[in-house]
Amino acid sequence: MNNPHVDLIKRLTQAVGLSGYEKDIGDIVADELNGIAAVSRDRVGNVLAQFPGTDTQGPKILLTAHQDEIGFIVSDILPSGFLRIFNIGGWNAVTLPSSPVSVLNSQGALIPGIIGQLSPHFLKKGSVPQVPELEDLFIDIGAGSAQEAREVFKVEPGSLVVPVAPFQVVEQTGCVMSKAFDDRIGVAALVEVGKRIAANHHRASVTLAATVQEEVGTRGARVLANYTDADLVLVVEGAPADDMPGGPAQPQTSVGKGAHVRIFDPTHIGHRGLLNHIRGLARRNSIKIQEAVRKGGGTDAVMLALADRGIPCVVTGVPVRYAHSHNCLISLHDYENLIDLLVSVCMETTDLGPILA
Repeated sequence: MNNPHVDLIKRLTQAVGLSGYEKDIGDIVADELNGIAAVSRDRVGNVLAQFPGTDTQGPKILLTAHQDEIGFIVSDILPSGFLRIFNIGGWNAVTLPSSPVSVLNSQGALIPGIIGQLSPHFLKKGSVPQVPELEDLFIDIGAGSAQEAREVFKVEPGSLVVPVAPFQVVEQTGCVMSKAFDDRIGVAALVEVGKRIAANHHRASVTLAATVQEEVGTRGARVLANYTDADLVLVVEGAPADDMPGGPAQPQTSVGKGAHVRIFDPTHIGHRGLLNHIRGLARRNSIKIQEAVRKGGGTDAVMLALADRGIPCVVTGVPVRYAHSHNCLISLHDYENLIDLLVSVCMETTDLGPILA
């Protein structure tokens, strides 16, 4: 597909960056934005790119997306050479048996493996296959013993385990399949926004922040909240889509119908004035958005909205089918609408008064 976004999305989603080990992702962000922004990295690994506005007294806008993806860590090596694992981030264990993974060994090489489970051939007659528990799963790397796993494969307890999924573009519809859209698609959007606003004059000062360790407790955002001086925040997410079979009768986050704008989730209530500002920008610029109320989940907004004396904050994003699994799907149409929305916020927010009123 001849689409200018695809290469960046592929580069980010196929890179390895589990929670706490996001350096390669941060390096991509820095590489993309160095030369057009002042790029820095704080002590926990958050990468910040600053774009000064034309008015030093103008609004200060912060856009964030998290670098980390979910995965596993080797917790033990069994005498037989199989690897026991512990999850990093939230997984649905039903999706995992037979899934391919890579184990990052002590020499930095990626060792192929398969998440294993007892074959149905060996179930007791008449027994019903059970939903697997994470602690019952293991990884098979082809090692015949614990000694071989350590000495030949160079795998140890503490080795990281990364999902493996092909990057595929659906030419007919402009959809893309890959791993890690939560939240590499948000990180990609930040990079694209930075390139757009760098080429234009904007009154507001804009900071793009690629945060770390969101999937294990919004830890990077907690650090960022200690020092940000933003006047408003947009958190940019890979937002779970609800438009597939088994979902609600009236989906609120459908693939192909526009950017996700979140009104509520259990950890954050979108700021009403900022929501209205976003609605107005979308209407004036013919940007498609989908508003959603979420019964579950949470984002970096839980930390950033409570920074300092409180910061107006709204969660936005790209709808992602099958989030928190090996293979996910997004629409480039939604991605482009999200970028347009974020750029309009950066370029057209000149006065905080109406937002805070």
